[in-house]
Amino acid sequence: MDLLQNLTLYQTVGALFAVTFIVHIITGAILKQLIAQTNKTKNQLDDCLLKSISAPLKALVWFAWFYLSINVLKGEIALLVQVINYIDIIPIFIITWGVLRMISGIESYLLKHKNNANKDSIRLIIRLIKILIIASIVLGIAQYFGFSISSLLTFGGVGGIVMGFAAKDMLSNIFGGLMLQMDRPFSTGDWIRSSQFEGTVEKIGWRMTRIRTFSKNPIYIPNSIFASIPIETPSRMTNRRINETIGIRYNDIAQMSDIVTEVEAMLKTNKDIEQSQALRVFFNYFNASSLDFNVYAFTKTVNKNEYQQIKQKILLSVADIIAKHGAEIAYPTQTLHIQK
Repeated sequence: MDLLQNLTLYQTVGALFAVTFIVHIITGAILKQLIAQTNKTKNQLDDCLLKSISAPLKALVWFAWFYLSINVLKGEIALLVQVINYIDIIPIFIITWGVLRMISGIESYLLKHKNNANKDSIRLIIRLIKILIIASIVLGIAQYFGFSISSLLTFGGVGGIVMGFAAKDMLSNIFGGLMLQMDRPFSTGDWIRSSQFEGTVEKIGWRMTRIRTFSKNPIYIPNSIFASIPIETPSRMTNRRINETIGIRYNDIAQMSDIVTEVEAMLKTNKDIEQSQALRVFFNYFNASSLDFNVYAFTKTVNKNEYQQIKQKILLSVADIIAKHGAEIAYPTQTLHIQK
């Protein structure tokens, strides 16, 4: 203490800087050791939280030096007397920064490790939490500086109505995005289609959703559009459908009953066909150049490539059954009768 009393003001500030620098190094070393220990555990959430708070903790250390230095120099520099009345709230900003970083760390952990979680919902909830925290801090600081919270809220309500009319489309898109998160008609990565577009959902944002078409072009769709158009989500299908119409010649009408019966039996014994779903094989149409029967069934797989392979095998089997019964697949023909 005697040594500090013998120092000049600027020397005291320098000594405080040296102490703060040492504390900064010690804090960094402690945090580094803690992170090294948490890296050995299976739970990675503590790693994210420690990394999130390291920078704010070091900022608080340096704020302590700044605050003490101003108190030391306020008798020397008159302007610092006014400054010291406003820096009391800086720790609030630093702590808020730390809390937001922790929330972001939790978000990163959930998005990376929770495979069964809805990632779009996680992002939306985290954003809402951040907005609520920031709004609360702003209102608290306003109250600290003497502003009336009730007046601010009243003004905000009137201003909100005015802004609501001015930004109706933007608000409808934001609420549309909120409804997408709540109802979940589709999620990121889903294949969706409508009469106007088709592609894979890449991102569901606040105002618009980005869809990547199969030609690899991005489409940006305002979220309010989804409330007014029907959306199909093929990626959530439970089975893929086979629905084919096959025609044979009119000369082969005697073989139609046997062909239909054998094709149906073939489908019922096929391990790739879902037997709990509708399965129909019926002669149903006298066409212009053929006798048509319909093959209707569902595959167990929803994978496009596997479905195409299964469908190919079934169609070739149908062709073999038709040939086996001495019939032929029809194609458009004309018969000309000449009368002498």
